[in-house]
Amino acid sequence: MKNLEVLHAFFPLELRDAVVDTLLKLDNLSGFSIVPIDGHSRENSQFDKLEQVVGYRHMFRLEVIVDACLRQQVITQLRQCRSCKPGDKGIRYYVTPILDSGHL
Repeated sequence: MKNLEVLHAFFPLELRDAVVDTLLKLDNLSGFSIVPIDGHSRENSQFDKLEQVVGYRHMFRLEVIVDACLRQQVITQLRQCRSCKPGDKGIRYYVTPILDSGHL
């Protein structure tokens, strides 16, 4: 088994098309998942007024399995997807190892 990891990323609604287009251009990825989420944060000063009232921001979560040696390439490409919202920190990510994988 390769040295696989899961790259998890969280990004605002307006970046969805840019993120999808960016990932589809990477030949080394076999696929990815994007799901809508409600993002809660203690730093809600970045939220617009409606988001501050309801207490969360509609966002997306990305999960993509990558070989560890390709992780930085994927992150570098995703970094090009920028939000134009003032104060927005863009895409947040973290990486977790895959201990085992397969098809059942």
